Amino acid sequence: MTFLEKCLENPSRRNKLKQFFYLSLLLIAGSEIILPWMVGESHHHFTFEGIPAWGSIYGFISCVAIIVVSKLIGKIWLLRGEDHYDV
Repeated sequence: MTFLEKCLENPSRRNKLKQFFYLSLLLIAGSEIILPWMVGESHHHFTFEGIPAWGSIYGFISCVAIIVVSKLIGKIWLLRGEDHYDV
């Protein structure tokens, strides 16, 4: 049994691992917002690129759009009726 399996099997360890994961995500997101203000130099070509965490926001919205569009394509174009193969 691996270390990760041991951690996920025990509920208290699983909760601690989940809290650690969320805390690390929060620290990474916070550092993306705070560090550019501390450094001070920003070389962006467009004004919206100056928004704190612009890359993360744009990436998240893009991923959500890809998922929604692919689900719509699957339902509208690829999904066949239940009697499609009944000849």
